Amino acid sequence: MTTEQLKDKSEMNYDIKELAEDLTNGPDWLTDKRRNSQKTFNDTPVPRRGAHLWRYTDPYQFLFDRESMAGTEVSANHASVEKAAIRQFEENNTSCLAIDLSGREIKISGAENLKKDGLIVTSLSQAVKSHPEIVEKYLYQLVGHKTGKFEAMNGALWHDGVFIYVPDGKQLEKPLHILHDAGRENSSSFPRVLIVVGKNSELTVIDEYSGGSTDSEKGSSYSNGVVEVFGDNDSRTRYVFLQRQASAIKSYYTYRSRIEQGASMLTILLSFGGALTKQNFSITLNGHGAESTLYGLLFGTDHQHFDNHTIHQHSSGQTRSDIKFKVVLRDKSVSTYTGLIRIENDAKTCEAYQENRNLLLNNGTRAETIPELEILNEDVSCSHGATIGPIDPDMVFYLTSRGLSKSEAVRTIVSGFVADILKLLPEDLRQRLSGFVEQRLENI
Repeated sequence: MTTEQLKDKSEMNYDIKELAEDLTNGPDWLTDKRRNSQKTFNDTPVPRRGAHLWRYTDPYQFLFDRESMAGTEVSANHASVEKAAIRQFEENNTSCLAIDLSGREIKISGAENLKKDGLIVTSLSQAVKSHPEIVEKYLYQLVGHKTGKFEAMNGALWHDGVFIYVPDGKQLEKPLHILHDAGRENSSSFPRVLIVVGKNSELTVIDEYSGGSTDSEKGSSYSNGVVEVFGDNDSRTRYVFLQRQASAIKSYYTYRSRIEQGASMLTILLSFGGALTKQNFSITLNGHGAESTLYGLLFGTDHQHFDNHTIHQHSSGQTRSDIKFKVVLRDKSVSTYTGLIRIENDAKTCEAYQENRNLLLNNGTRAETIPELEILNEDVSCSHGATIGPIDPDMVFYLTSRGLSKSEAVRTIVSGFVADILKLLPEDLRQRLSGFVEQRLENI
């Protein structure tokens, strides 16, 4: 179905008419949340093209054609991806593995080994039953029905998700791996993740998104995901978002976290796949001494379209945030980045930095970068920078004159462009993530 047809369908009351029976099974508070999300989605108009955050991406592209959605099946390449994840777990490189098959089935390995320390890794549906006092307190708190139309869609339609809880004073030494499969063509999925990290605790999560349609002529697939992360006082959380979905999937993701006094949050955003991807990352620094760092790498090829939005909201004084986001584009790919730093009136002596660098490998690519500052007091230190440009031809000439082919020279330059981000990563994560980056570099 074309975008114009979707627009016509939307204007003719494109809504969520009724929740499936399995979505209304559960406690009253959860059913109320779902129905509030359903109502908000139905009552909220599609964002106007050209409005803030929708200047470069058509919102109608994220309204999937429900008549063609034939249910969710495992994607064609899922077996190989799952096999690699299982091997990492069996080799003791990860502490736990949660596999999300489009919300229809959640398979978890290693959770029993963590129970002795009070750590919980389970499906959201099970957590609602076994740990209602935790789930009800946090679920929908950062991303609820009032967050936006597409967030409300997820709030109404997610089937199941992943729940992670780390009690006070506990440290998980090795990463916890979540793998989401987006399903085949003509399918839709609504992944949901809730993470709660207690006081003086430590957690590393690798949240990986793969699968989806590989042939748009056979039909696209759609994914609308939500992640909520809470870091209590003096907690240390590292969250890695790895998006390497198939070439004919349209994805919309919302990530929001809140960290309290003395807590630290390292967020790593790696975007490689998909046909159309819109991602919203928001971190609220809610207590004195909180620190947030976000590193991003994006590689675009063919006709891929990426739209990323980040927010660092300083709600308390003596907080610090830093963003370094690098983009590499070739062929006809497009990237837009909007980064907001907001410092509240009472948030004194804050530091905030933001940097977005874009490297264009050929004519036909396009990058847009929009830094935004909302600073409501004068006792702060803030800076931002952005660049967009092609590879320096003199650098290519120099490397080819030393015996490298042109493609080898380009790969060498791109590798140097992203190297400083990789160097900033903690050693254990650097080793794991460098492989994904190197694989992408080989295709340039």
